[in-house]
Amino acid sequence: MVLLILAFLSIALMWIVENTKVSVKEDWYEEKMQASLLMQKCMKHLKDDEFANEIAIDNINDPNETGLVGQQFTEITSGRGSLPMKLSTTNPNFAAVVVQLFKDAGLEKGDEVAMCFTGSFPAVNIAVCSAIEVLQLKPLLITSVTSSSWGANDPEFTWLDMQHSLYDEQLIHFLPLACSIGGNEDLGKTLSNESRALAEIAIERNGIPYLNQNSLEGNIDKRMEIFNKNSKDEIKLFVNVGGGIASFGSNKNAATIHTGLSSEMKIKDIPDNKGVVYHMAQNDIPILNFLNQRILLTKYGLPIDPIPLPEVGEGILYRSPRYNILIVGIATVILCGLLIGIVYIDKKQNRLGNAILSDPERI
Repeated sequence: MVLLILAFLSIALMWIVENTKVSVKEDWYEEKMQASLLMQKCMKHLKDDEFANEIAIDNINDPNETGLVGQQFTEITSGRGSLPMKLSTTNPNFAAVVVQLFKDAGLEKGDEVAMCFTGSFPAVNIAVCSAIEVLQLKPLLITSVTSSSWGANDPEFTWLDMQHSLYDEQLIHFLPLACSIGGNEDLGKTLSNESRALAEIAIERNGIPYLNQNSLEGNIDKRMEIFNKNSKDEIKLFVNVGGGIASFGSNKNAATIHTGLSSEMKIKDIPDNKGVVYHMAQNDIPILNFLNQRILLTKYGLPIDPIPLPEVGEGILYRSPRYNILIVGIATVILCGLLIGIVYIDKKQNRLGNAILSDPERI
């Protein structure tokens, strides 16, 4: 009976401990909130001002009607993309992921960050830009204009147009230093002449210097030249968004470099000795890669393909449940006290059984 009562008391105390957890703010809570709210504001601006009369918004493949999910195939589509991943990254809380990773990389206010974007993940691009703004980092951005399926692949409204619109609205305070076509060999070789012309027109109408060295190796070297020329201090991190071939240098490299933060990338870990990542590794610059977004979504508890989009501030990036130390302490003291008391009483009651009795015949 005593053991049964003790078991019930233990279960009751465990229930109390589990149900009195407190919600604790995670590190950089305020910065994460600000970045996610800014991303949400950027998305709202594009939707209200740029996509308001846009009949091309696909409410089937873009059920949240963000406008950041393009078509499957257009004239400037450079390859295949994953629709669920494009949808999942339109969650404004993705900006909190970027803040977390920037802080994990040890970035502080004023640090220089070199970046290569494509048009494939416009929502991730916005998330990175939002984190840059909130943390007051110094961006050095080079982008390409083409996109994989379901990205910013409208030739009339590319990623360049989106960023320029956000820049004009003073939501983002920087523009790319240069822009290439992207796609095969970073020159759009698999595109038609007409498609390459549309990409060039997009670059020209946004007033961004056209990066075209007529070869992949030339475009990679030119990127490094631009980064070095515009760097005033020391580049502390390289950020890649999408599968830009100039970033990786080769598909083999892209398959090797994992998604997320690589704080100590070594050149021996890069199979083909080329690409912006190779040059950054040569200079011991950490690499933050946004390519396989599912890995990041799973790691940081963001939903896949959410409908509707979550509210800003939802998820383990902002708050996590922690045990109430006071309640845990009280429960531990009670349980230990009961155990000690029961052992003491048990020994006291059985003390007679341990006594040595004299032989009555010898008395």
